[in-house]
Amino acid sequence: MPMPEEPIFRLPLDPDEEVSSGNGGSFEELRHLILAPEQEDLARLRERVENAEQRTSDLSAVLPEAIHLRRQEGGEEALGEALRPTVEEALRESVRKDPGTLADALFPVMGPAIRRSILQTLRSFFDSFNEAMDHSLSLRGVQWRIEALRTGRSFSEIILLHSLVFRVEQVFLIHKKTGLPLAHAVAPAVAMQDASLVSGMLSAIQDFVRDSFHSAKGEILQKINVGEMEVWVEDGPYAILAAVIRGIPPPDYRLRMAETLEHIHRNFASQMERFQGDTGPFARATEELSRCLEFQYKEKQSSHPRSYALVFAGVVLVLLAGWWSYRAWENHRWGQFVETLRGEPGLVVTDFERQHGRYEIRGLRDPLAADPQTLLSSAGLDQRDAAFHWAPYYAMDDAILEKRASALLRPPSGVNLKVTDGMLRPEGEASTVWAAEVRDRAPLLPGIRGVDLSQLTDTDQAEFNRLQSLVQTAIIRFPLSSATPTPEDLETLRRLTPQIKSLFEKAQLLRKNVEVDIVGHSDSSGEESTNIPLSQSRADRVLYQLTRDGVARVALRSRGVASAEPLRKEENEEARQYNRSVTFRISAVAPLHGSSAGATPATP
Repeated sequence: MPMPEEPIFRLPLDPDEEVSSGNGGSFEELRHLILAPEQEDLARLRERVENAEQRTSDLSAVLPEAIHLRRQEGGEEALGEALRPTVEEALRESVRKDPGTLADALFPVMGPAIRRSILQTLRSFFDSFNEAMDHSLSLRGVQWRIEALRTGRSFSEIILLHSLVFRVEQVFLIHKKTGLPLAHAVAPAVAMQDASLVSGMLSAIQDFVRDSFHSAKGEILQKINVGEMEVWVEDGPYAILAAVIRGIPPPDYRLRMAETLEHIHRNFASQMERFQGDTGPFARATEELSRCLEFQYKEKQSSHPRSYALVFAGVVLVLLAGWWSYRAWENHRWGQFVETLRGEPGLVVTDFERQHGRYEIRGLRDPLAADPQTLLSSAGLDQRDAAFHWAPYYAMDDAILEKRASALLRPPSGVNLKVTDGMLRPEGEASTVWAAEVRDRAPLLPGIRGVDLSQLTDTDQAEFNRLQSLVQTAIIRFPLSSATPTPEDLETLRRLTPQIKSLFEKAQLLRKNVEVDIVGHSDSSGEESTNIPLSQSRADRVLYQLTRDGVARVALRSRGVASAEPLRKEENEEARQYNRSVTFRISAVAPLHGSSAGATPATP
C-alpha cells in the first residue's frame, strides 16, 4: 500500500537547488559527454538518408556527370535504351496535352519540307495535266485511248509508256552481310513493294549466280532485266544499292548511284558495321535514296494552238476556284474569331465588316478583359488584316469581377477569389486582418452585392485553437509527497512556456481575453486536509516557473483541487502518478467591445 503524501512548505526552494543526490546524475552526465557527438552524427546521417528532398538534391548534383561518364565508357546504346521509353512517353504526353508546343519546335523543319513537297506535287500535276491535254485532243491521243481499251491498261499508263524515256521507280539500300533492307525510297504513284521480300530475293539471286558460275570473291551481278524493268546494282563495303528502273537510263546514272553509295558509307559506316536488325539509325538515308529517283520524258512536239488555249482556260478556272475557296476559308476563320471575341468576358462586339481590304471590328471593352491582339495571334491570323475600335465600359461578368476583386483586395498566397452571380466567396486560408478587410472593402466594388466568408479559414483562429489544445493537454507530473516536478517534467514545462506566450499573442490579435488556470492535483492516498495544500503548492510551483520565464502574471491563476478532479481512475500506480500532477485550463471570452476585426469563429 502506498505511503500517504505528507504536507510540505507552500513556497519551495529554487528549482536549481533541488537536485537529487546520488551518483545517477553524474553517470548520466558522463554518458552524455562521451556518446553525444556520435549520436548527433548518427541522427544527422539518418535524417539525410530519410529526407526525400535531400536525396533528390544529392542525385541532381551528380546526375549530369554520371550520364557523361557513362557515355565516355561506351554505354551509349544502353543509356539510349534506358532513356528511350521515358522520352517517348514524355513526347506522347506533350502532344496529347498541347500539340502546339511540338508543332512550334518542328516548324523550322516542317515548313521547308511541306513547301518543297507541295511545289513538287504541283509541278508533277501540271506536267501530267499538260501531257494529258496535249494527247487527249490529238489524233495520237485517240490512238492511245484505243490502245488502252484494247490492252486493258489505263490511259495515263499508255501515255507514260509512250512518253517516258526512263524513270527510277524504287531504290533499295541492302545490308551486304545479312541481306536485310536498311532504307527504301519509292517514286510517287508507284506501287510499293515489300522491301524485305525484294532484298531477300535479290540476295538469293546474287548467291545463286556466285555459286553456280564460281565467280571471284567480291564480284556481284550488276544488272538484271525483268520485262520492261531493269535492276541496277552498285556494290559497297557494307551495303549494296539497287535501283528499279523503267525504260533506258543514261550511262552516267550508274555514277550517280556510286556517289550516293559512297556518301551513305561516309555517314553510316559505323552503324552498318554494327548492324543487328535495327533500321532506325538509317532513317536519314532515305533522303539520300530519294535523290536517285530520277526520270526523263521525251521532248514534246509542238501542240496545236487550240490545246494551249484550253490549257490556259483550265489554269484560269483553277486559279479562280482557288481564289474563291481561299476567300471563303478566310471569311470563315475571321467569323470564328469574332465568335471567340463575343464569348470572352468583358468584350462586346457590336459591328464586324470588311472594308478596304481589312476587317473592321467595333465594340465595348472592359480594361481587365483579354487583349484582342493576343487573341488574334493565338488564332493564327495576321494582325495587319484587322482594325479594332473599342469603347471603354465596366463589365459585370463574374470573371471580370474576380479580376477586379483580386486587384483591389490582393489575396494572400493560397486564397482564391470566386464570384458567382455577384457574390464574392474567398476560398483558402487567411489572417483575421485580411478577412476583415475583405468584409469592409469588397462591397465597394461595382457589381459585388455581397461577401460569403464561409469557405475562408481564419489562420489566426486555427493557430489559437492549436495552441490552446496543446497547452490544455500538457501534464506536469510530481514525485510522491513533493511539490517539485521531476527533471523531465520540468523540461516539459520549459518547452511549454513559448507556446503559452504565443497563445497570449494570438488572443490579443483576435481581441480575446484569455486566462490560464493552473490546476494542482494529488492522488487519493492520505488525508484530504493534507492533499489540498500539497496540490496548491504544486500549482504555485508551476506558476512561479512560468512567471520566472517571462509569462505575464496577470493572465495566470493557480488553484489546488487535491483528489477532487482526478485525471485517471487510481487502479494502479501509473494512474496515481498521473493524478500527482498539474494541468492547465484556458478560458477565452468573447471579443472586446468595439473591435474592428472581422468575424471571429466561436471559441471551442
